Amino acid sequence: MNIRMNHTKYGTEVLSYLKVFYPLEKIEINQNYQPLYEITIGSSYIEVVYYGQDYCGEVRRHCDLKSKKDYEDRHIAYSPKETVILKGMLYDLCSKVTNIIPAWGVLTGIRPSKLAYKLYERHGQDDTAYILQQDYKVNLDKVKLLIKVVEKQKDYFTASLSLHSVYIGIPFCPTRCSYCSFTSHEIKTQGMAYMRYVDILIREMEARKEAFKDLRSIYIGGGTPTSLTEDDFDKLLRKTRDLMGDQDVEFTVEAGRADTITENKLLSMRRHGVNRISINPQTMQDETLAKIGRGHNVQTFIDCVQMARRLGFDHINMDIILGLPGEKISDVEDTIRKIIKMEPESLTVHTMALKRGARLIQEEKIYRKLMNIQIDGMLKISQKIMDEAGYGAYYLYRQKNMIGNYENVGYCKEGYGCIYNIHTMEEKESIVAFGAGAISKKVAEDRLVRKDHPKDVKTYIDNIDKIIAANKIFWEE
Repeated sequence: MNIRMNHTKYGTEVLSYLKVFYPLEKIEINQNYQPLYEITIGSSYIEVVYYGQDYCGEVRRHCDLKSKKDYEDRHIAYSPKETVILKGMLYDLCSKVTNIIPAWGVLTGIRPSKLAYKLYERHGQDDTAYILQQDYKVNLDKVKLLIKVVEKQKDYFTASLSLHSVYIGIPFCPTRCSYCSFTSHEIKTQGMAYMRYVDILIREMEARKEAFKDLRSIYIGGGTPTSLTEDDFDKLLRKTRDLMGDQDVEFTVEAGRADTITENKLLSMRRHGVNRISINPQTMQDETLAKIGRGHNVQTFIDCVQMARRLGFDHINMDIILGLPGEKISDVEDTIRKIIKMEPESLTVHTMALKRGARLIQEEKIYRKLMNIQIDGMLKISQKIMDEAGYGAYYLYRQKNMIGNYENVGYCKEGYGCIYNIHTMEEKESIVAFGAGAISKKVAEDRLVRKDHPKDVKTYIDNIDKIIAANKIFWEE
């Protein structure tokens, strides 16, 4: 599929946005064959033309007139960027051509709440809702959800901006789930790298002891951190506690898979002050769990949660995924109702995202066709049940290649929002990251700078001295 553009300065945005309407198409710009769309950007106008076999259409807009006229009566000092106007025009035309009406309008980024928060601070609730619908084409349900999230998060941003968080990455899993594209490696493929990893990780942590002062939160994620041996797991937690001292902060371990959690590992977490854990069923349907390659069944998960409660954990998060192979809306409803009976303090509802690293990508065409029509219903029933059970939406993010171009939403009981999740998504504070595949983020005024670690475990281990030196320079600049 070819797109003709007289200026390619917005080429990346155009390609990214057209993928919402044509997720399985190869899209190119200014190739030597008939274009499907032609975009002309003039000094005071943008024109978008569609050349289809069964329909031809065009949209033309004068960039310097639209927002002033629309906002005149509301007295809003806001004008949309040219890229927003362009994508709005593509939205109008492409939704006619494809019959796909994206719930998130022209938004393709992973942090829509970041935009909503900025608008909210400047314009207030009502005008923010108006701008999101008018310029960004976000549908009313998603606007209401964003406003709820922003309202919930306000209290979390009042603390000192001098604080920061620490992320510690464990890139191992016992097996790789069919949908997974995160930085994780099956233990059986890692050999000596798996055995050496924790010692090398601790070496990196000790080299930056100062990172463990003035903390807001610590998050040990992955992969599956509890896929470490009991000895290595305890060694890592003990070192983390030694470095952070007696600071009373949110301390999360992404325990993840029930088949990796033992009583000794839970006792290690209690001993070293972990006060928030995730135990993730993904679904409460045994048939689906077997199909996607999880190493537990529903009863194993229930037993694990009960053991954690018995040992004193009073903040347990759970994750589920909407759009797993073969599941219907009724399966999702059944899963959430079963989970609610277990009374987790928080629940994250993920929408399936298909990326190149996932095995499911091989069946992508069939899979997307089956799931696109169901995801909206799954999201609606999950939100309905969570609202009825007294859980509020407290953070929201999106991923590339999500089925239906939807979102992931974190819900929590009052007072149980995850501080780390909120600050990670809103990018309002620095995060010092350790481990293979981890990403540090340095916030300086309104600027965010990232520093990536190698994803490959062996590369990380073999280059640890260079990584330590590079991180020292990064944080001192």
